[in-house]
Amino acid sequence: MKQIPGMMLKDDFIIRLAAAEEATVLHEADSQIFSDPWSEKSYLGSIESNMETVPVIVIKETGEIAAYAAVSYVLDEANINRIAVMPDYRGNGLGTVLLEWIENNLPEDVTVYNLEVRESNKYAIEMYEKFGYTVLGRRKRFYRNPEEDALLMTKRKV
Repeated sequence: MKQIPGMMLKDDFIIRLAAAEEATVLHEADSQIFSDPWSEKSYLGSIESNMETVPVIVIKETGEIAAYAAVSYVLDEANINRIAVMPDYRGNGLGTVLLEWIENNLPEDVTVYNLEVRESNKYAIEMYEKFGYTVLGRRKRFYRNPEEDALLMTKRKV
């Protein structure tokens, strides 16, 4: 699919929770996007967990996963472990849609959101800042291939 400039229309996609049989697809997507992809087993564990959620954005016309996230939570705190948009769908606002979904669909008790982001990922940092996330700290040499620091960002719901 060609990249559509601006935002995709809500009628073009659905957001739902990933199914166990999609763990392989998510691992393959992760391998294209991240230098440290999660295993199929990791995704399956997250999909089946009561303390994690794996939302996916699916294109209605094709059935393909265009974006996904993996979030763990306990008590009042959530960690956004993954948030990714497939290369063909970048620039359409799907990362924003996912982040909004995460913040609106976790249990009400969750009021603190944490995540790590590569310090060079300016687009993601800008999106998180628009949502009210602030840099809390830095994790030195957190990422590999290439080696890079992570910014620890956090947001507290009011």
